[in-house]
Amino acid sequence: MVLEASLAYWDPTRFPRLQRIIFDNTISQKEAVEQVKANEGRIDLVTDLSPLETLRVAQSPAAQVVKNRRALTTVLGVFNRRKVGSPWHDVRLRQAVNYAINREDLIQYATKGNGVIIPALVPAQGFGYDADLAPYPFDPATARRLLREAGYAEGLTLSLIASEALQVQATVVSKMLEQVGFTVALQILDGAAFNRKTYLGDLDQPPEHQPWDIALTSWRDSLNFPVFQVYRAFALDGYNNWGIADEKLHQLDDAVLRTVDREQQQALIRQMERHTHDQAYFLFLYNPIQLYAVNKAVTFVPYVTMLNLAETGVTEEHWSVCKQKASTPE
Repeated sequence: MVLEASLAYWDPTRFPRLQRIIFDNTISQKEAVEQVKANEGRIDLVTDLSPLETLRVAQSPAAQVVKNRRALTTVLGVFNRRKVGSPWHDVRLRQAVNYAINREDLIQYATKGNGVIIPALVPAQGFGYDADLAPYPFDPATARRLLREAGYAEGLTLSLIASEALQVQATVVSKMLEQVGFTVALQILDGAAFNRKTYLGDLDQPPEHQPWDIALTSWRDSLNFPVFQVYRAFALDGYNNWGIADEKLHQLDDAVLRTVDREQQQALIRQMERHTHDQAYFLFLYNPIQLYAVNKAVTFVPYVTMLNLAETGVTEEHWSVCKQKASTPE
C-alpha cells in the first residue's frame, strides 16, 4: 500500500513530513529486520521487533531500536472455565497459578527486560490503570498451599497453549508452574491454529470439548478504553470470554458507559481491575514495551495506541534524500 502526501493539507502546523509511505507486508519479519540493518532503502521501519533481535539491531551501523514505553498491550493467561469438568471455577487454583509466576524473571528471560508487571488487565499507561493495586507477588509456598486446599495435594496436570509469538513466555511459565506442583503439557500453535482453539467465533470444536486449561495470549487496546477492548473481549460478552459470568463486572461496565465524566470512568474501571484481580480471573503477567527497528536516518516518534507516522521524518543522511540530491543537476 502506497500513501502519497497531500501537499494541499489545510493545517500548516501539521504539514506532512514525508512525501511517500509504502507499507509492505509481503516480506517476512526476519527479512525485514535484515533489510533495515542493511540500509539499502527497501525497509526503514519494522514494527513488533522481537526482544531477542534488539542486540543485533542495536549493533548494526544503519539501524537503531526505538522503544514505546506507553504501548497498550497486555500479556495474559486465559483459564478455560467452559470445558467439561473444568477445575478453574475454584478461585484458589487460579490464585495458585498467579502466585507461582516470578514475573520479574519472566520479563527478563522472555523480553530482555522489555516489559512492566501489571496487577490486572489494564496496561501501565492505560486509561483506568490502578497504580495502588499491587500485582500478585511471586510466592511459591502460597501457591502450593492453595493447590492443596483446592484438593490437589498431589498436584494437577494441565494443558498450556500459546501461539508461536509467545513461545518463550509460555515455556518459562510452564517451568514455573511445574516448580509448585503442576504438571504442564505445553503446546505451541501457529496463529491460525491458536485462534481455532480460543476464538469463540471460529472454534474447531465446541468450547466444552476444548481440552486446554490455560491459553497464553496478548491484547492491544487500540482505543485506550478498556471497557470497549480487553474487558469486553475477555471478561464480558466478547469472543474471548472463556466462562466468566460476573454480574458485578457487568454493573461496573454499565456504570462506565453511563457517564462522560472521565474521572468517574477511571474510578469505575479501577473497581473492575480490583475485582478482577481479587478473583484471579486471569493469569496476570505484564505490559510489553513495544519495540521497533528503525533506520538511523529516520526520526520516528511512536504513538500510544497505533502506528502513526504524523511526527515521523527523515534526516539529510536518509537514502531517499541522498538519491534525490544525486539526481538533481547542479
